[in-house]
Amino acid sequence: MAIKYNLSLHELMDFLYGQDYEGFTEQEIQAVEHKIGVKLPTAYRNFLLKYGENTIYNAFNDLFNSLEDIHTSYQIIDDILAGLEEDFKESIRTGNQEEYADNPYFTLWQLPKEEWHTITQNYVLIACDPEGIIYEGYLLADLLDGNPDPPLYLSCDDDFIEYKRWSDSTEPFLTEMLGESIFDKYHHSIDCYDRKKHIPIKELFSHIDADIDDSQLNVNGHIATCFDTVSEKVYFYFEYKTFQRVLCVCKADLH
Repeated sequence: MAIKYNLSLHELMDFLYGQDYEGFTEQEIQAVEHKIGVKLPTAYRNFLLKYGENTIYNAFNDLFNSLEDIHTSYQIIDDILAGLEEDFKESIRTGNQEEYADNPYFTLWQLPKEEWHTITQNYVLIACDPEGIIYEGYLLADLLDGNPDPPLYLSCDDDFIEYKRWSDSTEPFLTEMLGESIFDKYHHSIDCYDRKKHIPIKELFSHIDADIDDSQLNVNGHIATCFDTVSEKVYFYFEYKTFQRVLCVCKADLH
């Protein structure tokens, strides 16, 4: 094997999907930024400009496939509160507001928006799992500070109140999403191996007959990649608290 380690997102996209792609226009991206009230991070903007406007974008099955779907968590909370307002008012009229004592949306409903940050921060959401349960995005405050490539956060508990930091920057987040998307769509036809109890990376790769130098594999966040230039196979390695996964992808696997 002749291995190239730690591929960039652009290298992965070019290998897996060729160079037949087209991005969103600057005007389209600016329209979204006007709606959410802040400029998107440079790293994410560059991705949208290069890959946004065709099926390449759909390779990332968790990313919103329309720029119009990008919004802030406060905008979603506004809609949620509008749907709950009559229930909240009725509970107050009947003296039963105690039933909402532990409901953060009830607390938000009673607060001016300027004080919502005492309950939850505002996030710019760019992705969602296929079930519509978990959302991913940037902390709005980071974008207002002009951070060109801030960390990304993951919503918790099927709500828009609590988030945890998930990825330190845009590229490992998108690379992880690309690998997970490939696994979701093609796991019946590609080589892959999961392990719940962590084992050495080299041993994990051996389960799909791949001999790699794990000292050269850089795990960035939850993801690492390498490319066998002889067999023209891309390998994704995923590392989470509860399991590891390795998968091998050929271009032919994606058709």
